Amino acid sequence: MNQPLSLENFAPWSEKFLFYLKAERRAAVRTLETREIELRQFGEFWQSQKHDEVTRALVRSYISSLSQNGMQPATINRKLTGLRVFFKYLVREGVLASNPTANLVLMKKARRLPRFLTPENVEQALQLPDLTTPLGLRDRAILELFYGSGLRRQELVDLDLDGVDFSNGQVRVLGKRSRERVVPLGRAAKQALEQWRRARRELVAEAGEQALFLAANGYRVTANEVYNMVRHYLGQVTDPDKAHPHILRHSFATHLLEAGADLMAVKEMLGHNSLNTTQIYTHVTPQRLKTVYHLAHPRAEHARQPDASSNRKS
Repeated sequence: MNQPLSLENFAPWSEKFLFYLKAERRAAVRTLETREIELRQFGEFWQSQKHDEVTRALVRSYISSLSQNGMQPATINRKLTGLRVFFKYLVREGVLASNPTANLVLMKKARRLPRFLTPENVEQALQLPDLTTPLGLRDRAILELFYGSGLRRQELVDLDLDGVDFSNGQVRVLGKRSRERVVPLGRAAKQALEQWRRARRELVAEAGEQALFLAANGYRVTANEVYNMVRHYLGQVTDPDKAHPHILRHSFATHLLEAGADLMAVKEMLGHNSLNTTQIYTHVTPQRLKTVYHLAHPRAEHARQPDASSNRKS
């Protein structure tokens, strides 16, 4: 039996938990970074309270403090979920007798519909990189891949050279929990990647570097560098709150569905576990619904008229 959890051993157990997530759960780098921050924040709150041990009351006070500080329900729920997994691990290790987050109800949140760019906005952004420089060619390829294949930021950062199959026009992506999926590579993205691949030789720092996308120093580009780069271009064509990499993923899904793509196919391309996650995009395609209505409803202005020949008596 391990020593009970206390403020003194909270940090060491946090480190062991993060190692467990990395080694056994194969958590993504961004997930590990997020969990580390969340645990540190909870530890700081615990230290500020008059509690010798972790209790349900302490966790409830922590959640309440986050809400009082104006944090959104979705963010609070994510932090609570992270703590729940941490304490479940400690119960398994014999550090806690029970999970203090057990049966704590997640906060209700308004379902926010994903925002997206118009095709015109995307096209404007794609024309901005300077294609006379290696970094400009890289930026264009990154933008094309985000929009053309719906990748997450970390998935793009983690791509290696052998992840792109130019012959078959597809990209092999390692998603959340190290789940692999294959997504199509459109003509425009393929062309941009081929141009970047040639220019990449001018930047690469070491011959053995396998990263597909490089920073100015010749090594793998970081998630923050990709975020800032995308924000730089999108900020010139849309509102600041839309200027981030994930908006291109939202736009990818939305534009596919508006053009009549199958929902299950979009789910697979996005790498979603549940169809419910993908279905949020069906609520942001009013143009598609309007088109279906005008084509199908008998009282719509542009409804398809029945074939006169079908009304003839044989």
